Amino acid sequence: MEINDIITAISIKLHKAFGDTYEKYIDEVPQGFETPAFLIQFLNLEHIRQIGKRWKVTTFFNVQYFPTNGASESTNMTLKVQQALKEITLLNGSIMLGTGANSEVVEGIAHNFVHFNFFLQEVEEKTFMESLEQRFKKKG
Repeated sequence: MEINDIITAISIKLHKAFGDTYEKYIDEVPQGFETPAFLIQFLNLEHIRQIGKRWKVTTFFNVQYFPTNGASESTNMTLKVQQALKEITLLNGSIMLGTGANSEVVEGIAHNFVHFNFFLQEVEEKTFMESLEQRFKKKG
């Protein structure tokens, strides 16, 4: 799994929830972009070692909403965006739950922060013998 898989799933979920009247950007908005629009930003990743060669990975995203009609529109969208991102589906069919969601409106732009957590399992590479020859002497 890659971070881009989660970003793609977020984008698809926003499209399903809000339609194609909203532009979706990743990482940064271009100069002269059109509103209303969403900006999906990956903020950080934390991984914590677990028992049994497993790692808990926590990703943190900021899904910004740029309104057409000012801060009140952003305020109304915060809960809608959080509801949309409570669950996303990756292209491989895996479902991820959004956790720790919170929002704030800064200078008329809604910032929707959400975590997506998953586990990774370390897989040891095993080297097998190619062949085994046995030699024995038989008495008698």
